[in-house]
Amino acid sequence: MYLLALSVAGWILCLQLFFLRFVKNAWFTSQQTAMLFALTIYTGITFFFYYHFIQKQVDQKIYNKYESSWNNNPNKQRDLFIAVTAAATPYLVILLIKIFFPRAN
Repeated sequence: MYLLALSVAGWILCLQLFFLRFVKNAWFTSQQTAMLFALTIYTGITFFFYYHFIQKQVDQKIYNKYESSWNNNPNKQRDLFIAVTAAATPYLVILLIKIFFPRAN
């Protein structure tokens, strides 16, 4: 659940980076403001997923529904690689944009 929240928050921040950098051509006034915004996104997504998956026990329903098919899945390594790639991609994109499209001061 927390890894899913980290992944979703990364995608939200990546989309926000694209919008601010390439569409609006603006940025936060300070690093503290940007960090507060990022922490707010991470915290909000985490609390939402905690409520939805843990409190309402949706995670157990999903787990019980797909447990047997996962145990019989011969492509576990491939599926794990795809999930890790989907979770890491927004952070790699953010890093590449930081390197190749530096913000003019």
